[in-house]
Amino acid sequence: MSTTKKNGQAEESLQTNQLVDTLWNQYEQSLDRARKIRENREDAYLNAVKEVVKFNQEFRFSLGNLYRTFRNTNSELVKGVSNGLVKEAEAKKVVRPELKEQIEEVNGRIEQLVAAPIAAGLDLVARTENSFIENSEKYVEYSRARRGSWQQVTDGYVKAARKSHQQVVNRLEESVKVFVNAK
Repeated sequence: MSTTKKNGQAEESLQTNQLVDTLWNQYEQSLDRARKIRENREDAYLNAVKEVVKFNQEFRFSLGNLYRTFRNTNSELVKGVSNGLVKEAEAKKVVRPELKEQIEEVNGRIEQLVAAPIAAGLDLVARTENSFIENSEKYVEYSRARRGSWQQVTDGYVKAARKSHQQVVNRLEESVKVFVNAK
């Protein structure tokens, strides 16, 4: 064979190998993009969960302020009523010092009865939200670890498939060369 013919065949082989490499490089890049998109989607999910929880915390804080305002108004109302009752009782000369204390005690117990379920409910919601965030983070972490182990297997298969593809192409080229040279 002449050197020109060998150079032409080597050039064809090089072009074929470049085609196979380009095909597999694009496939690997697609896999990498899909992996990055999946991770970005998981990060966006976690950020959305955290933002919703943050919004809920601010909302609960606003509810707490509203409740404190309500309680202060109620306390002022009770003081006004009890002072009015004491003045009325003094005018009728039926003053009992325990009356004011009893009214304030009743008011305090009513506030406790109202506040206990509200505080317990808000505490339960806060714990549930924190647990949800924690569980979401653990799930994403577990999913990524599981995918990481499968990713190694997938990468191994891709390398093996690339190598096999290149070997098949090289064998076909050799067969064609032998067939052409036989003529």
